[in-house]
Amino acid sequence: MTSQVDGVYYLTGIRWKNNEPSLRVQTDETPSAVLVEARGLNLRFRTDVEKPGRCIGRTERSVDGSSYVECLSPSTRGRHCERCQVIDNVSAANMHQAHRKGRDSIDQRMAAYLSHPHRLYVAIFRDGSTKVGTTRGSDGGQRLIEQGAWFAKYVAHVEDGFLVRELEDLVSQSINLGQAVDTRKKFAGHLRGQRNSELETTLKDLTFEVEKVLQTQEIDGWGSLDEKWANPALNDEHWMDLVAYPSALTRGAHEFTIHSMVGRLAACDRPGFGETFLLDTQPLLGRPLERGDFELDKLVLQESLF
Repeated sequence: MTSQVDGVYYLTGIRWKNNEPSLRVQTDETPSAVLVEARGLNLRFRTDVEKPGRCIGRTERSVDGSSYVECLSPSTRGRHCERCQVIDNVSAANMHQAHRKGRDSIDQRMAAYLSHPHRLYVAIFRDGSTKVGTTRGSDGGQRLIEQGAWFAKYVAHVEDGFLVRELEDLVSQSINLGQAVDTRKKFAGHLRGQRNSELETTLKDLTFEVEKVLQTQEIDGWGSLDEKWANPALNDEHWMDLVAYPSALTRGAHEFTIHSMVGRLAACDRPGFGETFLLDTQPLLGRPLERGDFELDKLVLQESLF
């Protein structure tokens, strides 16, 4: 991904493995996606407005877990082609509504995916936003780091993905705890976050409320957990003093080097600036990005209003 190579490429996703992010990259010459380590990656590009976007592919689920399916079609519905968008929508509906629809009413591959141990967790983000969520597997996998949580606690080990969603809904309804956090809140938290000690106290108090709800239920098939989790970037200096990247990535020409990622958010630097910039990589996904040694857009930094 060096700036000396001309051509167009597409970022179609982020893959986390062993707490390290990689960007999934396609080109017209070699359409099969390759994984490029994100840490230390230099990107110099501008959007090619003459070319169509590329579908970012989809996720399929089976008894073996989740797998990425790449797609070479142009994007027609947001970042997806029509087929991948429909498949993803149906899959998401089946997964999140499985406990209401029943095992026999959803795709059998999804039913097999859900017929596997899951965990229930409570998470907090740097702005103080909280959520309850679920993850497949007995070790939690990469779900929390993909979502960009800062601290979390696993509160229950559940026999399958049907029951874990029943418990998730129960917690949400009982203490008005959401199941998602908007990325704008996650972004703001990295710019002006709460102290780690404050976040841990909030999470401890919230977890106590969640555990009280669970302990009052006479439901078989789950057991209590008391396992803490913290984001690996917790002590990374790149996340200590960030400035929002002051230009839209979807137009103009840009260059930056990624130093660290939390979820889909990246801490980067740009030649000629001493700041560490925070940017959201999602607007780049599926867009035709042209490499080349062209003039970069000027950045104008504004003084904070706070």
